[in-house]
Amino acid sequence: MNPTIRKRLIPGIAIAALLAALYFGWDYAGRVPQRTAPAAPAVAAATGENLPGNPLPTAKSPGGTMTGGPATQLTTVEDGDMLIHEILISGKETPAMARDLSELVKKLNSEAQVNASRHLVNLTTDENYGLIAGYLVDAKMNPDVIEVFFSDLMNRNRALQLPLFMNILRNPAHPQNEQVRNVMTILAGQDFGKDMASWDKWSNEELKRLASGL
Repeated sequence: MNPTIRKRLIPGIAIAALLAALYFGWDYAGRVPQRTAPAAPAVAAATGENLPGNPLPTAKSPGGTMTGGPATQLTTVEDGDMLIHEILISGKETPAMARDLSELVKKLNSEAQVNASRHLVNLTTDENYGLIAGYLVDAKMNPDVIEVFFSDLMNRNRALQLPLFMNILRNPAHPQNEQVRNVMTILAGQDFGKDMASWDKWSNEELKRLASGL
């Protein structure tokens, strides 16, 4: 072949090969299905369920202050401590702060509830012990909270203790039932077992003795 003709053919063949490669590459790419990003689950959006990575909503009062939810809702220790702190720095009188803490114990749960109960016993006197008594005798209350209240009750005067001891003793489901029976057995000098009439008789006589100052 004439060298001159060969020089002219080589570039032409190379260009044709490049065009063919580009055509087949474009044709193949056109057949690849396009991927679309999956839509967010409709169920989660409809029910308000939190998706992974989304923070839990924080309830706030109309004034913007965080509020405690019912005990059926989870409350973090940090949120609970914030609510407790707001009460302690409120500038209210001690009895008013004790009432606020008592209400907070009703709303919180878990460790946050236990922390509130510890502050409550420190601000509660024998005169307003009713802020604690209802929780103490409630067998459905958080056992850790009852433990805090019961430990505090053991340091109160006998006239305050005995009616609450008797209430707990009458309730076999109460977590402190056995402990109360052991304490009262020591105080009475004997164990009346399940004979509540005898326990009542001894308790009433003991209360009369305490009232008389003997």
